[in-house]
Amino acid sequence: MINLLDFTKMKKLLFLLFTLSFLLPTFGQQELKRADSYFDRAFYYDAIPLYEQLLVKNKNSKLIKNLADSYYHTFDMKQAARWYTYLISNYGEQVDKNYYFKLNQSLKAIGDYGSANEVLSNYYTKIGEKDKLDLLKNEILYLENVKTIGQRFDIKNLKFNTSSSEFGAMQIHSNIMYTASRKQANTLSKLYRWNHQNYLDIYTHPLDKLQFGDSLSVALSKNINTKKHEGTFAITKDEKTLYFTRNSSKKTKTDKVSNLKIYKAELIDGVWKDIVALPFNGHNFSTEHPALNNDETKLYFASDCEGGHGSFDIYSVTIQGDGTYGNPVNLGKQINTDKKEQFPFLDLTDNLYFASNGHPGFGLLDIFIAKKKKDGFTKPDNLGLPINSGYDDFSLSLNTDKKSGYFSSNRPTGKGSDDIYSFLETRPLIIENCKQFIAGIVTDKTSQRLLANASIQLLDADGKVLENSITAADASFKFTVSCESNYRIEATKKGYEANFKTVRTDKERNLTKDASITLFSVREREKQEVAALQKKIEEAEKKAIGETKRKLKKEKAAKEARTRKEEQLLENEKIAQEKATKKRLQKIEAAIQKEEAIVKEKNRTLIKTEEIHFDYSLWYLRRESRQRLQKVIETLKKNPGIVLEIATHTDIRGNSEYNRDLSQKRADAVKDFLVKNGIADDRVIAKGYGESAPMVKCEPETACTEEDHEWNRRCELVIVRWD
Repeated sequence: MINLLDFTKMKKLLFLLFTLSFLLPTFGQQELKRADSYFDRAFYYDAIPLYEQLLVKNKNSKLIKNLADSYYHTFDMKQAARWYTYLISNYGEQVDKNYYFKLNQSLKAIGDYGSANEVLSNYYTKIGEKDKLDLLKNEILYLENVKTIGQRFDIKNLKFNTSSSEFGAMQIHSNIMYTASRKQANTLSKLYRWNHQNYLDIYTHPLDKLQFGDSLSVALSKNINTKKHEGTFAITKDEKTLYFTRNSSKKTKTDKVSNLKIYKAELIDGVWKDIVALPFNGHNFSTEHPALNNDETKLYFASDCEGGHGSFDIYSVTIQGDGTYGNPVNLGKQINTDKKEQFPFLDLTDNLYFASNGHPGFGLLDIFIAKKKKDGFTKPDNLGLPINSGYDDFSLSLNTDKKSGYFSSNRPTGKGSDDIYSFLETRPLIIENCKQFIAGIVTDKTSQRLLANASIQLLDADGKVLENSITAADASFKFTVSCESNYRIEATKKGYEANFKTVRTDKERNLTKDASITLFSVREREKQEVAALQKKIEEAEKKAIGETKRKLKKEKAAKEARTRKEEQLLENEKIAQEKATKKRLQKIEAAIQKEEAIVKEKNRTLIKTEEIHFDYSLWYLRRESRQRLQKVIETLKKNPGIVLEIATHTDIRGNSEYNRDLSQKRADAVKDFLVKNGIADDRVIAKGYGESAPMVKCEPETACTEEDHEWNRRCELVIVRWD
């Protein structure tokens, strides 16, 4: 029974639950609004826990997109890959192609290149983009060729790196000048909420004290380093003019993200002064990462201004003699893609180095080189390993030796965030498709004599002639061919029979496949044929004479041994035997007429079935052979007086002893089958003849087709006695 006090408590509890039921949705909406606000202002670290909390109760495509993007922009690529995978698996029809690209990049970053390529391959197949699918296959092959070069550089993580960002290093005489998250910040300093680090400043560090920590790094003057971001820079050779990147102020309170601009400063009496924004900056786009060409007549930079190829492109602008600037020029689609191209650098010969995630790379930003040519730059090439990785690799600068320098990377093996690495090139950048060599010599088959000036043709799998050659004085030839392909080498020479060899190349690069060929002399062939015929005639004559002599001798001995009475008895017996034989043969002939399966062939009587052949080098009965032998079993059961010889034959390939043994195994296999199906063992004789009696002559064995060889691998069922 409920008392009054309990009832009052229950009413309060019910009222509280009723009130919370209205407040909870409001709370969820407030958290979503706050998370979206953080996301829109690029406060990704702050947005992540809110989105994670919201997704526990409500999963929708926008929440998942923003959470995945937040992880992507803060370089937690494992979590980014997880949520992009979930997004595409559950909302694939609602997301655009950029999310397939981001998943591809996230998977590359964590080393899962197979799945990364599969994501784009499946997407292009699904939307019917054959051109992009072909391009992807070419990019995969290209990166495989780059990877094959191996480790092109020795790299070292610099001692002054910290858990915060250091990047954009360049050697300036006896110092290294670089960008870093503010090092001398006080406890009240404002953090950059994209990554919860201090804002960026420009520092110098003594070159001969790189082994010491960042305590020896000195910030540039406060005229350069302000409360904003100051970052990547370019400095003239006289060190009196500095171009650098700084983020601009937001124009209004509604602006969510500030853009970047390039500034110029002049060193006057040891002080950086006259700091001005360059005239080609804008309020609605970013301009960043200045770089000078060797003669300092052009300034290169990255920008996402309108009219580019997509995201950030690299531009150049001419520096006029009076200090003014020409109009910025986009470097074009040879350099720029619909993705990011940033961090340009030009070496002493004006070759362009830059970072991109649009050209074929190992994940996120990779560093590329485009060599200078008369009318622009060559097609960019990936710089290779280990400078490039699955994470952001960027901001390369070269020293005057053209072999060493610095680059930046946020790969997880560093000290944290972006780190500066020194590098030394140890291998040249030679990117080649996988190739092998087909080589050999051509010799006379009989004499083993080297055959110079023989004609050699290289053909592909479709029989198309790829290359013609002539054997050298040492009878050698050599072709350069692609990996994992089928080829045919054909050799001809006047006075010789043509010959060929097939070759399959594999994955191992620069391997040489032997394709040496022997040619048989036409004259030698004729000599051998004449000799063989003569020998055959002599053997036949010798055999006939021997048989005649034996017969005469036998008859003479029998005649002398027999008496007249014995001769008469023998004559009577002979007559009786002939009558019996004739009668038996008549009965057999009558039986043959009745039996469709029994036929006479030349001087033999056989049980005919459909062909019973065997696979190359095997003796098991094929299914169709077992079915065809049922006819033989029926015939033998109807005619119990038949004694059958199973005569099996092989083709001529392999040595004769092996083939004789193989054919005996095949004959035994047929006999076993007949015996198991009710035929008495003593009615079946198994005899393997090997290669001694081919149906199709194969001289040489390459003269026969595979079908000819199969005809020779046959089984004949010969009636040797019929009681």
